[in-house]
Amino acid sequence: MIIYFDQIFINNLCKCYLGDQICCALRGIPSLRANYTAILENCATAIIDGTISSQLCPSVPYDKLIYIQAQLGCAVGMLVTCGLYVILVLFACFGICFGHG
Repeated sequence: MIIYFDQIFINNLCKCYLGDQICCALRGIPSLRANYTAILENCATAIIDGTISSQLCPSVPYDKLIYIQAQLGCAVGMLVTCGLYVILVLFACFGICFGHG
């Protein structure tokens, strides 16, 4: 599931499922260090004016791409590790069950 969502977010870095208000307030990692009250006021004004779409992703947050790629790499690594574990358990089971061990 994580691999699927990571692929969606890599293809569209502006994608946000948290609703217009939260997505507008959390535009990117640098926005968390900025004047947060002013950002919330701008978002509320944009929602009232109906111009929220221009506020949701004013610039593509490329700083988020590194974190998504790292998460995708960890998910793929976990999938490979789980696959190897299943194969190891099957070989161990067949070895014990059929007396080859």
